[in-house]
Amino acid sequence: MLENHHLGAARRATRLKLFEPVLLRIQGHAVRAHLLDLSATGALAHCDSPPCVGDHVLIEASTLGVAARVMWVRAKRFGIHFDLPLPQLTVDRVVRGD
Repeated sequence: MLENHHLGAARRATRLKLFEPVLLRIQGHAVRAHLLDLSATGALAHCDSPPCVGDHVLIEASTLGVAARVMWVRAKRFGIHFDLPLPQLTVDRVVRGD
């Protein structure tokens, strides 16, 4: 029950639009992807070969490194929930492209 409450809070986090190239590490394989929006608790991503629901991924970019779980997949888009929320300073830096 606590996990469902936590996910509900994640969906209320403000999502900011962006187009950030990232590297996903999925079960030891590296896959190129793009973040389409970002919040402190998760992101919307896109890639040609998306991971599966439930996969644990590591998202790497120049200003970001975060572990997450894939919550849903629709075609080449997928939603990810971060294992730990990002500090707002990190979210702002990624969105600005610092």
